[in-house]
Amino acid sequence: MSTKIITAIYSDLNGTELGGRPNRGSHYRYSLLSLLKMTDADFLCYTSDREIESLKEFFYSQNNISENQLKFQVFDLENCKFKDLINSRKNVDDIKRGDRCIEIQYSKFSWWWNEDKSYDNYYWVDAGLSHCGLIPLKYLDEQHHSMRRFYESRLFNNDFLKNVIEDTGDKFLLFGKENDRNYWSGTVDPKWYVNYDRSIHIIGGMFGGHRDKWDNIVTTFENYAQSVLGSDNGLPHEEQIMTLMYFNHQDLFYRKHFDIWWCRDNAPQGTSDELFKNNKSFFKILEEFNRIYE
Repeated sequence: MSTKIITAIYSDLNGTELGGRPNRGSHYRYSLLSLLKMTDADFLCYTSDREIESLKEFFYSQNNISENQLKFQVFDLENCKFKDLINSRKNVDDIKRGDRCIEIQYSKFSWWWNEDKSYDNYYWVDAGLSHCGLIPLKYLDEQHHSMRRFYESRLFNNDFLKNVIEDTGDKFLLFGKENDRNYWSGTVDPKWYVNYDRSIHIIGGMFGGHRDKWDNIVTTFENYAQSVLGSDNGLPHEEQIMTLMYFNHQDLFYRKHFDIWWCRDNAPQGTSDELFKNNKSFFKILEEFNRIYE
């Protein structure tokens, strides 16, 4: 079965009216290079006209990635689907100081409408997902003596991809983090929930499934976004809307669960071993998709 992975790299948005994480240029590139070991998938990466040529140089020329496997497409985030609602809610000073881009978050879903649905399966995967802040040292490739060693992981491979598709089945894959004992995020107003529940926070780093599922999922997300932004103050992250979707439509989803982001190797100094005994780290999901059970 054919698979397409959609992602994005906009690494120069920090301090602008769009907002974004600082110093992520190398992170996103080396991480995506690691993800590209899933050679059974084709990749599409949205980016800006400012970055596209340097990205082509990095991937095609410096690292010999095939243009057939990885394609780049310029998209102006100023023209995202919900730009008017976003701009009406945006506090520009806060955005300039922040590290998240709402336009990218919402476009993860609206970019779906650009697809011709010629692939069997589609997954969104954040370009920066493969890094030492999430993955234990034993799964990182230390043969590299450059920054690449902090991002290159053997956990992303064709078996991983095959098992993701197999386990997702006829549902839509989501990752959910425990949000009570290990609080991570607030929610949209409880009035939007059929039965309010904040115990799980859905993350936006990876999701997807068969092409037949995407229209409904994207329409549902966009309808909630339109309703929430059109009614409430503030500017919720895509993950807050995804969490609302999950709890109101659980029958649509296959959820992989984790409790904490850290693993033992990257936890803050002084973190107790007890934390890891009682909580499932994010990387355990990657192990499960590799059929590694330790």
